[in-house]
Amino acid sequence: MKFHKFKKAKTLSLANLLSLSNPALANELKTCEFKYISCFEDELLGNENLIRCEIGSVSYVLALLCKHVSSAHKEYFDELDDGLLSGECNVGEEEIKELVLWLKDAKNVIIDSSFFTNPDAKMIFELLEILNLDVILADTQATEYETNGNLSELKELLNFDGSVIYLYKNDSSDEIVGTTTFSMASKIKDGDTITVSSDDFSLTRKFRLDKNLKGTVALVGVSEVVGYNFKLVKVSQI
Repeated sequence: MKFHKFKKAKTLSLANLLSLSNPALANELKTCEFKYISCFEDELLGNENLIRCEIGSVSYVLALLCKHVSSAHKEYFDELDDGLLSGECNVGEEEIKELVLWLKDAKNVIIDSSFFTNPDAKMIFELLEILNLDVILADTQATEYETNGNLSELKELLNFDGSVIYLYKNDSSDEIVGTTTFSMASKIKDGDTITVSSDDFSLTRKFRLDKNLKGTVALVGVSEVVGYNFKLVKVSQI
């Protein structure tokens, strides 16, 4: 699969938070007819065109879309349980049907670098091929991703019940920015110094409450993202 340059046309964005990963592209997108699927409500893109999904569930969303937009791999898609996938990703079956109709004359689909680190990355890119839209990569210089047309069983989604952070590349960030929901769930307040840690990650910074940020995830800018961008973490106040 080769990645393309964005052309102003009807577009579906699957990027997690496009205004963060590529604000210029987000502003270009706003000049077009668009919809976006994300666990975040992107303040720049608004909520009118948002289809909210569960954290890290893009593989299930794509599987549901591909099942209804393509006649390829019919046997594979016939075996998928629409109700199960819909329930897990929290995108309703009626929403999927409406989106399939909307996609008929769409030209682009926007993704971000988190797709490369998703535990089911290979299947995600195979499904993007089936979707048959120009794939726009928002935030890295990669030009292609190798696909072979082979579909395998979708992996179970990771568990994100609890405090979740989203890592993004930012060398100058010195804080953890979170929503009111994240603050309440983690029992912390604006200005607290906290440590967020998981099996492969630990970081101590000040917490900044952003009441304009929508969702349940805190944002953490790092010089290099290791592993999947979304992490279920333990939050400790210092």
